[in-house]
Amino acid sequence: MTAAYAPHAVDPRSVTSTARSWRALGTYIELSVENEAAAAEAAPLAAAVLDDVDAACSRFRADSDLVRANQAAGQWVSVSPILIGALQVALRAAHTTEGLVDPTLGELMIAGGYDRTFSQIGGSVAPHALPAPPTGSAWGDVLLDGTKVKVPPGVSLDLGATGKAYAADLVALTLVEQLGIACAISVGGDVRAHAPEGVEVTWPVDVAADLPTLRAGGPGVCRVPLSAGGLATSSVTARRWVRAGAAWHHVLDPRTGRPAVGPWLAVTAYGACAADANTATTAALVLGGDAPDWLSDRGVGARLLASDGSIRRTPLWPTEFEEFPA
Repeated sequence: MTAAYAPHAVDPRSVTSTARSWRALGTYIELSVENEAAAAEAAPLAAAVLDDVDAACSRFRADSDLVRANQAAGQWVSVSPILIGALQVALRAAHTTEGLVDPTLGELMIAGGYDRTFSQIGGSVAPHALPAPPTGSAWGDVLLDGTKVKVPPGVSLDLGATGKAYAADLVALTLVEQLGIACAISVGGDVRAHAPEGVEVTWPVDVAADLPTLRAGGPGVCRVPLSAGGLATSSVTARRWVRAGAAWHHVLDPRTGRPAVGPWLAVTAYGACAADANTATTAALVLGGDAPDWLSDRGVGARLLASDGSIRRTPLWPTEFEEFPA
């Protein structure tokens, strides 16, 4: 929840961008498309896709496919193709980061107090016994076969690290495929831009550590361009609570089973899609001080905001296009 795009675009075809916003998946949604006529079709279609993602992937709905799969751990469960797609994205993130982004931390999330939607948590939660972090690579034991999934016994899946980005990618791909329009969508700060073949649109994206900072124009806010692919921000400032007298947030370090500790308040990165961008930013928060080198070695353009207000950028971050909105 940290990047939101401004409602205008620079487009060789001189289109007029129209933005729509609403809430879904427990977060804010902002959709920009070419014009008002396109928005009238695009917004309902995007909302329907997000509703399908929620029904398949929510950890907080008793009737979701994800909850059914977790409850039947050790057995094959038939689920929707949308959940299969989300799991493929999550397992790819685990594989490419060597487990730094891990979808098998559901029990740790629950024990940490994130056992309901964030708006229902409030400022503090009652402490529960914390299980040990998964040993080895439990994510490697999650099995997929067509539209069936088998969660390993003793494991509970949580798609919080990649789910919003997957939803943004799915919406953008659907709008281009079904409506043939250029679009950019932010799902809680995970942004995906996509357009029909041969169409070029550049969307300005405003970046901040969290939505209140973005709206207030606080420290660290900037504007960068996105023409295609993804731009995501992961932050430790937005979803925080107090557990047993200690501050907690939703980005867990799989190596310790506790909230990630490091110098960064927020990390923003580009990627081929929103899921790739979000995978990089989540891994960076977990890595802490090692993140800039890790991102640079993988050719990721990223901007890291430290707790002291300083900013670190990797070589591929577009510094020459970075602006600071008035």
